[in-house]
Amino acid sequence: MTLNGEPGRDYRLLSAVLRNTGNGWHILTDVGHRPSGITGITTHANRLEIAHPVDAIRVSSVQVTPDEALAARGVRVGISVGLDRSFLYLYTAPPPTGGGPAKPRNPADLAVPDGNLWITGFMEV
Repeated sequence: MTLNGEPGRDYRLLSAVLRNTGNGWHILTDVGHRPSGITGITTHANRLEIAHPVDAIRVSSVQVTPDEALAARGVRVGISVGLDRSFLYLYTAPPPTGGGPAKPRNPADLAVPDGNLWITGFMEV
């Protein structure tokens, strides 16, 4: 899907739901979910890599939001966005009594059957 922005600027929608039920991270595609512009996901020891080959010339904005199941487990996400792929870094907050910074997580170790990461963004094309 292409959206019109300011005169002379067109944008592609990036959207997907990512889930790991215990068999690895995948893009959720079923009767109620369909990705747009995001075509693949690769799990690395320190990040998730998503492919979005939409012929972008500039990044406009991309957000990743953990749903209520992941948020309840203290999951936070940081994203580094590129023109054709982006990297998602997952963290869990320390216990309230422990203090300290959030701890990086190996995405393969974070399996929550009813948990999703929601990705939404726009790339200028």
